[in-house]
Amino acid sequence: MKTSLPHLRRLSAVLVLCAVAASAGAAPADRAAAALARHGSLPLVAAGPHVAPGTFQIQVAAKLGRPDDRLADGTWLYHHHRVEASDAEGTLVVRFGADRRVSSLSLATAAVVASLRANPVDGAGRLAAK
Repeated sequence: MKTSLPHLRRLSAVLVLCAVAASAGAAPADRAAAALARHGSLPLVAAGPHVAPGTFQIQVAAKLGRPDDRLADGTWLYHHHRVEASDAEGTLVVRFGADRRVSSLSLATAAVVASLRANPVDGAGRLAAK
């Protein structure tokens, strides 16, 4: 059986292109959604371009609007928040320090939010730490 070198090159190029196309078509792993499902909460570095730890409470209200709920300890909850470039969706939990600045941001599931409502201080331990 005779095989020509150009024919082998074309065949290998087609195989490489098929492999690249197959790997590009595969959905990338959504680590944020997986971590939220596994742990019940996900620490966030920021909530949009303007809210991060250290942001004043008044600025949070200006950028994110009024919270959907407020807990007894001063924690603000924003429901139906999504992580950028992910399918992770839950409640944005914004905690403030005594200086009225953001001390932590987390995305939490409904179960974690329910435990926060029942006991905000003890529920803080249920939020994933950064």
